[in-house]
Amino acid sequence: MKSSKFLLLVALVVFALALQGCAENSPEMELVAGEIFRDEFDSETLAEHWTVGPNPEHRRDDKWSLTSYPGYLTITTQDSDIHETSNRPINFFMYKVPYEHFEAVTRIIFQPEQDFEQAGLFIYKDMDNYARLARVHAFGNQSVEPALETDGSYREWIQTIGNTAEIYLKMSMIRGQLGYHYSFDGVEWVEIDSRPYVRWDDVYLVLYAISPISARQIDALFDYVEVTELKFEPVQQ
Repeated sequence: MKSSKFLLLVALVVFALALQGCAENSPEMELVAGEIFRDEFDSETLAEHWTVGPNPEHRRDDKWSLTSYPGYLTITTQDSDIHETSNRPINFFMYKVPYEHFEAVTRIIFQPEQDFEQAGLFIYKDMDNYARLARVHAFGNQSVEPALETDGSYREWIQTIGNTAEIYLKMSMIRGQLGYHYSFDGVEWVEIDSRPYVRWDDVYLVLYAISPISARQIDALFDYVEVTELKFEPVQQ
C-alpha cells in the first residue's frame, strides 16, 4: 500500500513538472489587429452586410436615409427601446460580426435634449442580452451611457459629459470581456471603469437611435463604422 502511494506521489510530481515545463515553453501572446470591416456610408444604397430590424416588422424605411446628409447614415429617432420588458425596436442597423474578439468604433453627430433620447452602439445577442454604449440625455444631464442587459436585467454606468453634438464611441469584446470608451476627437479616449464579462456567441454590431420617453424625431448622423478583428499571436522577439 505504501509503495502504491509513493508511486502515485511520484506520478503527480512528474505531471506537475511537465505542466510547468509546458507553461515555460508557451510563447508570450499579444493582441494584434486582423481584418477590418469599414462602412463610410458614401453610397446612396444600403450595403448588403446590413440588416434593418431586428425583424422585418421593425423596419421603417421612411425614418432613415443615406441621402438626407450625403456621407452619413441618418437614423431618425422613434418611440422605441429594448430596455428590459420594453422590447419594441425600430430601425436597428445590424452587422453580423464574424470575429471572436473585436473592437468597433463609430462617429456620431447627435443632439439629445430630453431624457433618454439617445444614439449609439449595441453588441447584440438578442433583445434580452446586449451591451450598449449611447450618447444620451439622462436624468437632466448630457451623458454617455454604457450599459449591459443580461437575461432581461439591465444595469448602466452613466457618465455626465459636456453638451456636445459630436462624439466617438468604441466598444470591444475580448474573451467575453466588454470594453466601453468614448472620445470627443477620436484620438484621446476615456475608458469606462466597468468591464463586465458575458458568454455570447454569434453577436451583431448594431447602430441605433431612439427617443423612448419624448417620442421626438431627431436625426442622428453616423459618419462611419469600423469593426477590427483582434487576434492573439506570439510576441515577436
